Amino acid sequence: MQVVGRSGDALVSCPVGIGRGGLKTKTGMQDCVTPAGEFVVDVVLTSDPALNGIAEKQKAAVLPPYAALVKDGSGLAKVFETMNAQDFNCDGKPDRAYGFGFIGLDGKVTGPKLIAAGKSARWYSIALHGTPNEAKAIGRATSEGCIHVPDKVLKRLLRERLIGVGTRVCITDDNKLRSDVKRKSSADDNKEQVNMRN
Repeated sequence: MQVVGRSGDALVSCPVGIGRGGLKTKTGMQDCVTPAGEFVVDVVLTSDPALNGIAEKQKAAVLPPYAALVKDGSGLAKVFETMNAQDFNCDGKPDRAYGFGFIGLDGKVTGPKLIAAGKSARWYSIALHGTPNEAKAIGRATSEGCIHVPDKVLKRLLRERLIGVGTRVCITDDNKLRSDVKRKSSADDNKEQVNMRN
């Protein structure tokens, strides 16, 4: 993964993990494919309310009783806590499956977004997020379609505001991406861009 600044320079580079179904066109949320294409960050979720954000379009789409959860950073932190408390492997303990943070992507097949989770809700979409087992996930194809990012990198990206709501994300297996990104990002809204290559 590369995070590219306005000038086209790489600000952050690191290995990531992708979906078990590979990097290609996604047909549905159950195919374990990491979708190739261009996306925009529509939600940032962490346990720190100051780092959280949501696109107005997504906020407007959330209906009661969950609208209060997307009203501000504190509500979004509750959503993230619900997500990290999930017990996907059924061992009776929270999996902390999303690590430090969850950076949701908006695109054609990136998920239904906010869904019920008991008495609360969780975000369900393709995202860049942490993982509780970086040794097995980073640099490998082990996810259900999301991009696993080391927590150390996620912390830097979010705390230094290198990524936020509105950041463009380009996922491709084209090794010539860097020069194309510089051309596109210079004409963009002065936002950083995240790029993934396989």
